[in-house]
Amino acid sequence: MKFSKLIAAIFSVALLVGLVGCGEKEQSKTFSWSQAGTEVTLTYYYKDDKVLRQTAKNKIEYSAIGAKTKDEAMKVLDPISKKYQSVKGIKESVDYEETYAQETLDVDYTEVDFAKLNSLQGSEFTGTVNGQISMKQSEELLKARGFKEVN
Repeated sequence: MKFSKLIAAIFSVALLVGLVGCGEKEQSKTFSWSQAGTEVTLTYYYKDDKVLRQTAKNKIEYSAIGAKTKDEAMKVLDPISKKYQSVKGIKESVDYEETYAQETLDVDYTEVDFAKLNSLQGSEFTGTVNGQISMKQSEELLKARGFKEVN
């Protein structure tokens, strides 16, 4: 179904990640992307090259997922949301407004079960080594996907 691919794309941009790292002082980088009724803002928190956690703020216009009403959008997004909420290390919620949904997603990479995370609709990894995510490779992947760094 056309909309399931779009939904998978929306959720996947919230979890685009790379490979390896280690750390000293925590820093953060924020990236944004917008297309066809969807706005995504990702913030990565990392030490050296190791991503520790990530937050995502996703605004999804109902029309972008083929929904005309809040109830229709809930039928599409709630089942996916519940799966994310069931994974340790992930906090996820969706607030429904009149014409769009606002998703908030927090992933703690020091606690998350990568196997469960990888099995979720829309999650995408280029790889992990010993459960570590590379900030450098994540940034490269995001920029290749059209994300812009926000200062």
